[in-house]
Amino acid sequence: MHGRIVRYLSSNGKGVVINSSKMLFEFTKETWHDMKVMPMVGMYVEFRCNNDNVITDCRVSKFQEFGGNTLISEYDFWHNDTDEQLETLQSNIRAQMVQKIYKQTNYDNITTIPLTIRLVDSIKCYFKEEFLAISFLNDLHLSDGEFLYDYFYVKKFVPKALDNLLNIDKTIKKDDFMEELSVVARLETAFREFERNQNLNVKYIFEQFFLSQQCHFQALLAAIDNARDSKAFATKRIASIKSEVSLLNRRIESKLNVSESKAKKEKLESEMNHLLSEEQKLEHKFTTLMSLKEQFEKHYFEEFQSLFAKTYQRIYKKIKSGLDICFSILDDKIYSKALHSVSFEKIYFKNPENEMVPITTYYIEQYLDRLNKHKLNEYDNLLYHHINKLKKQHKRYYLIVTSDEKEAMEMKLKILAQNKFNCVKTAYKHTMYFAYMSETKFDKIYVDKNNIWKDINSLIKEGRMLKTNEKTPFLLIAKQSKENRFGFAD
Repeated sequence: MHGRIVRYLSSNGKGVVINSSKMLFEFTKETWHDMKVMPMVGMYVEFRCNNDNVITDCRVSKFQEFGGNTLISEYDFWHNDTDEQLETLQSNIRAQMVQKIYKQTNYDNITTIPLTIRLVDSIKCYFKEEFLAISFLNDLHLSDGEFLYDYFYVKKFVPKALDNLLNIDKTIKKDDFMEELSVVARLETAFREFERNQNLNVKYIFEQFFLSQQCHFQALLAAIDNARDSKAFATKRIASIKSEVSLLNRRIESKLNVSESKAKKEKLESEMNHLLSEEQKLEHKFTTLMSLKEQFEKHYFEEFQSLFAKTYQRIYKKIKSGLDICFSILDDKIYSKALHSVSFEKIYFKNPENEMVPITTYYIEQYLDRLNKHKLNEYDNLLYHHINKLKKQHKRYYLIVTSDEKEAMEMKLKILAQNKFNCVKTAYKHTMYFAYMSETKFDKIYVDKNNIWKDINSLIKEGRMLKTNEKTPFLLIAKQSKENRFGFAD
């Protein structure tokens, strides 16, 4: 049966499909049997159900767009139960078009073969899944100038950051990320297909997705077959007549039924002369049509090869950049939700050792910290240099000096909210301050002069004595009037 998804929740893996009679059928992630594509609202599907109208098997339909080169309308989709029936219908419609063209065309005078489908449309047909996956990027928005991750490096770590977010704060649902995750699933499927199929048989693709769709060309093939068969029949009949004439000549020489044999011989020779003339015409027709066919194939195959190669590279880059965008948006959402999460504030940020928002780069650094830098494999070596370059360009280090944990937390969250790559360390006591100042080059140092272990000038002087931060600016934490949750100043 054919239907369309009208509801789907990734949190519980349950969805609803509507059919042509407006009946609703439920399905679950266990009955979704298409590993390449995640269910999405609006998607056309093919499904089977039991007597209780519960779906037992559901998968994406091969037909997601109608009209144009598909020859199938949405009406046909709803009035046929299976994709196999639609493919048969499409094939029959195309066969009828070819037959009509064949009957209406004079193949004795034909000089050109009109196109039924353009080269670009045939290539779009081959890449329809990829184009469909790319089209969903239109629903995603990334701010201008926003930092973009490279999918190649972060594909293993963004899911870790998301899982960590969902584990720490149970109030955050995976459905909040469903739009991006659905697009990622489609793009990754397309990306893996590109990775797996590096050496495509372009000639086969040309034949299957261009030549087979050309109704005028297919009608020409029928005309060539007819000319070949007619010529073969004429040649066979000529050979048969020659055999009969030879037999009649022997009869005449033997003076057996001479008048009857001569009359029959004359009739056969007349037929043979006509067939010889016809055979010559058919040979010329066959040669002309074959030449036309070969010219058509050669001309368009050269154009197809060139356009296919350009389209292949363009789609590959678009899919790759689409994945970059999706993972960057996911990372931004993880960053935003973690910063505004009460659970993260109480569980994660409260720990002084947690100096960054746990986004993708946080997990990459954790992963690399565990490795022997002198024995990195090729991928880890590239990742190591990539993350170091990224840290140099975007990561900024800040130090908060205070013994007041509440003040430290408020300042820490403010700094982390300025940039998702910021790293904030907190020195609650002198030993921590001295260690941090010796080890790390800070961009700024914030000091709470009312909650430190010595006077502000002595603390700054001590920090300036260390070469690592001799020029780092010190800033005083300004006390501001705050409102409590009832709207009164504290």
